[in-house]
Formats: sequence, C-alpha cells, structure tokens
Amino acid sequence: MTSSALSIPAPPRRRLLAWVPTLLWLAFIVWLSSDLFSSAHTCSVLLKIIHLLYGPISQKTFLILHRLVRKAAHVTVYGILGGLAFYSWRSTLPGHERWTLRWSALALAVTLLAASMDEFHQGFVSSRTGSATDVLLDLGGALIVQMVIAWWFKEKQ
Repeated sequence: MTSSALSIPAPPRRRLLAWVPTLLWLAFIVWLSSDLFSSAHTCSVLLKIIHLLYGPISQKTFLILHRLVRKAAHVTVYGILGGLAFYSWRSTLPGHERWTLRWSALALAVTLLAASMDEFHQGFVSSRTGSATDVLLDLGGALIVQMVIAWWFKEKQ
C-alpha cells in the first residue's frame, strides 16, 4: 500500500466496517466479564487441564498458576482490543503515515474506557470484583501492542 493511498479518506461504509472487529471483540469482553468466567469457574476448568497434562500439583502452586493465567488473560484480551482499535482508528482517521501517535493514543483511550467499564460492571456481578489493578494490566497489554505496532511500521519503512 502506498502512502498516497492512505491519504484518501475511506468511504463511510468502509470506515464503519472497520469498527466491526473492535465492536465484536468488545462484546466478547462483556461475555468474559460474566459469572461464567469468574475465578470459581475458571479454577475448576484450569485444575482439570493441569491434572490431565501434568498430574496432581500442590494447592499453593495451583493458586499461583491460576492467578497468573487470569492476569495473563487480561493482558492478552486487552492487548488484542488495543490492536483492533488501532486499525479501526487508522481506517476512520486516515493520514499520510502508516503509524501515528494519534491512532495509538485513541486506541489506548478505547482500551482504558472499556477496561474501566468492565471492572465497574464486575462490581455488580456477585461472583466478580472490580479492580483498578486489572485496569492497569489491561492498559499495559494494549500499550505493549501499540509499541509492537509502532515498531512494526517503523521497520517496514
């Protein structure tokens, strides 16, 4: 794709379609925020997987693994959201560059808003708790992805 092709504004329909993956991923996050993905439910599933693959492990080791898996999921899920939001903004607000700080900052803003709303929502689900730490993890995942995107486009020039 040439830089001149990036400067031509996309038709409104195409700009709207660029948000479909981001909106679908946000819906997926809402589903993950439900009771079905509470710690109690993921605990039993992860325990079965670990027992199947590795056999019995100590309760202490399992609790550490369970916490790490859940926190890694935050970084991963919101990292993906940040990447999708970047490309949505890139299509919505085209420019001459392949990467701009503006697109990354807006993607981080979408991530921060979604993460904050998700944790707020979890405060109303009896089996869940909202956590400011999780919002920071979510934002960290999106920031990592933004740095990878910036690096990728810089390397492609």
